[in-house]
Amino acid sequence: MNDDNRHSLSEQRRLVQRILADSIPAGREIDECRQVLAHHCDETEAFQALFTLLRGALADPFFNIDDTQLVVPILKALARGDLKAGDLL
Repeated sequence: MNDDNRHSLSEQRRLVQRILADSIPAGREIDECRQVLAHHCDETEAFQALFTLLRGALADPFFNIDDTQLVVPILKALARGDLKAGDLL
């Protein structure tokens, strides 16, 4: 198992659900991503919204540093196609 896959899918899902439910990260674009992900959308829309939301989490200075370390491998796996947005939602 490599570093990018060290966290189980269920842990990754829990993290994504916490980010979706939390107010951090914040911002208009991030709120729009949360709205897209709250409704049924196709995989392309879900990927774009989730990727933007997770990148926003990394950029937000109030986002928990421990969670930041968990977001990076998720973003890498999404970018490589190892994970789909639907796997995490």
